[in-house]
Amino acid sequence: MRRRVSRWGRIVGTGAAFALFGLLGVALGLSVYPAAKRCSSDPRVGEFRVQRLVHWTFRAFVRFMKLLGLVELSVHGAERLRAPSARLIVANHPTLLDVVMLGSLMPQLDCVVKREAWSNPFMRGVVTSAGYIPNDLGEDVLAACAERLQQGRRVLLFPEGTRSPKGQLGTFRRGAAHVALSSQAPILPVVIRCEPASLMRGQKWYDVPDEKLRFSIEVGEVLDPRSLVGDREPRASAARDVTRALRDFYAKTLQTLSV
Repeated sequence: MRRRVSRWGRIVGTGAAFALFGLLGVALGLSVYPAAKRCSSDPRVGEFRVQRLVHWTFRAFVRFMKLLGLVELSVHGAERLRAPSARLIVANHPTLLDVVMLGSLMPQLDCVVKREAWSNPFMRGVVTSAGYIPNDLGEDVLAACAERLQQGRRVLLFPEGTRSPKGQLGTFRRGAAHVALSSQAPILPVVIRCEPASLMRGQKWYDVPDEKLRFSIEVGEVLDPRSLVGDREPRASAARDVTRALRDFYAKTLQTLSV
């Protein structure tokens, strides 16, 4: 009986947290975020302001979930995420909350977001004001990411492209490698773990475990993409080598079998 009550309490708490998050997204996206962006004639300064506000919103959301006893979060190497220089942040993607968890740790973060977000009333104001990059621009997505990095910004990419299969890594795409090689920006690998597994691809939000979610974020050492390939390799071969090196790193770190 106690376990059943606990589970229903977590379902209600999770629903309340997501509902509040959605309402905040609409309210801030219609008012505060656009106003913050319009306060500067420089679009980049406006985007930075909005991204900082998004950071504080994510921090508040994570703290709210902690207060409800739904999650706990431990972070190792957080100072590397806030280094004042360009970083291509690469991460595995086990849960729905990965962007929120990482965004709560970084005042400035550029993301690639599904195009559907621009027609979603809960997200449209956020993604537009923050200057996020839609994922349907083809090769221009990679060029936009590289340009942000060359401006000294931090860009987050998930090489799997979507949430990981349960207990495994998905296929790594070469986009992150191409961005790293074209921009020559340092790669900052981030390993995300969530125990017990929850909020996975294809899983309903209300399918919650009987205990709180324990998130662990481990920020690795900076990698020079040029160190992962030979000096004279063609770009396509170099991107393949970087992608393979990244996936091997995550497979080894997470002790996950290749698929």
